[in-house]
Amino acid sequence: MKLFTLILFSLFILFFESSIVYSNENELYISGNLTNLTNYESSVADVEITLHISSLETESQTFSVLTNVEGNFEFKDVPYLENSLYGVSLIYQDAIYVESVIFDKKVPLDIEINVYDSSSSDDSIIIQNASMVFDNINSELQVISVLEVVTILNDSLVTYVPGEGPMDLLRFGLPADALNLNVDTNIFDSNYVQVDKGFALIASILPGSHELTYSYEIPYQNSIFEYIKNWRYGANNLRIIIPSSDIVLNSNFSDPVVDTEIGGRVYSVLETQNVPKGFESTIEIKNLPKSVWYQKFSQDFNSLKFEYSAPIALSLVLFITAIWGISNTLKFRKRSNLWFPGSSEKQVLEDMMSELEIKHNSGVVSDDYYFSTKNDLLLRQSNINETQ
Repeated sequence: MKLFTLILFSLFILFFESSIVYSNENELYISGNLTNLTNYESSVADVEITLHISSLETESQTFSVLTNVEGNFEFKDVPYLENSLYGVSLIYQDAIYVESVIFDKKVPLDIEINVYDSSSSDDSIIIQNASMVFDNINSELQVISVLEVVTILNDSLVTYVPGEGPMDLLRFGLPADALNLNVDTNIFDSNYVQVDKGFALIASILPGSHELTYSYEIPYQNSIFEYIKNWRYGANNLRIIIPSSDIVLNSNFSDPVVDTEIGGRVYSVLETQNVPKGFESTIEIKNLPKSVWYQKFSQDFNSLKFEYSAPIALSLVLFITAIWGISNTLKFRKRSNLWFPGSSEKQVLEDMMSELEIKHNSGVVSDDYYFSTKNDLLLRQSNINETQ
């Protein structure tokens, strides 16, 4: 009986203590370790580790500690907030590393962070998989929409970090007249800038695979478009896809173009492997549709900025009115050389005399008005001749 009572009491204490730890605990203890996988002898001491607590309900919080000589770190008295995300970040040799804090029944597990030596050399960068999809050809706008999906592979134990010069960035080529560039990637804290003949990705590339997607539009003028593309980082696997109809896809790759059904639609597909670094490919698209005249007119009309329509219309009305007034006036004036040879008083009197003769001959003015006005004009002309 005493043994049964002792066992029951022990179970009660364990249950009670367990309830205190997991149900009422408001503070956490988080620990982890930092390891350099490139060189285990490299110092990982005094590296600042930042803990981030993000929540939609409260303001974000951060806490920072330094690693010891063995690369260990710990956060004490960290507030526990439900429905919040916990993560740590650090900068090691100019590269950013991020890890999530994983919980097991409200108890955070130890965090293992692997870092690497850094280098601005892109020798270890290669494109593992690349897809070029010419997914839409708009005959009215005469543009080709292109989507490129690439997997960037860093197959070394060194993290690539951007260099200081534009030639030390990861660069991806685009056609000379490319429009509406849009870039998306899963690489943390990345950015991009458009440079000559393409764009440059500003990001740290850790060892492993990373996804990059970018889209753009290519304007074309003729039924044949040629795209010369430099594969700076090569490609282990490359696929080029274009809708199959009357359009013909050619290239300087040795592999054939075959028709393949994808999602119920037929595409011309070219697949090749082991594209060497620096290879310059020529992609030729033939039989592109041309827009007819009414499509061009509709395109030009739709591209008008209608906030300028009222001033443009007013200017047009004034211009037409001016032309009508000038032409109507010239009917009554005899000028043999130019419309506007001068505006001297002598010329004005000659214009008025010419206008009076024409109006009298056509019956617009009476004889009395004609002779009276003509005498005045002749008198003014004689006075001008005497003063000259």
